[in-house]
Amino acid sequence: MHEAIELQEIEKLREQFKRELLASNSSQKLDLIDAIQRLGVAYHFETEIEEALQHIYNNRIDMEDDDLYNTALGFRLLRQHGYNVSCGNYKYMYGHLF
Repeated sequence: MHEAIELQEIEKLREQFKRELLASNSSQKLDLIDAIQRLGVAYHFETEIEEALQHIYNNRIDMEDDDLYNTALGFRLLRQHGYNVSCGNYKYMYGHLF
């Protein structure tokens, strides 16, 4: 019984997280993914995180806040999730030099 309630709560959180990801811009998506990973619960949201990172990777020009923080965060998260992003290509996509 207790496990069923826990699973329902996880499903509610998953749906809320998915809505947040869909409604946010690329910079906000990166912040949400980073926060979920730091909390240690990213394994509950693997599909949603992968979809969001795929969207960011495919639409690299879509960065609204192309400051150094978001550039570095995007580079780190994409590399951590296995995307082939080189430092040389990435710095030109977002207009920053490292």
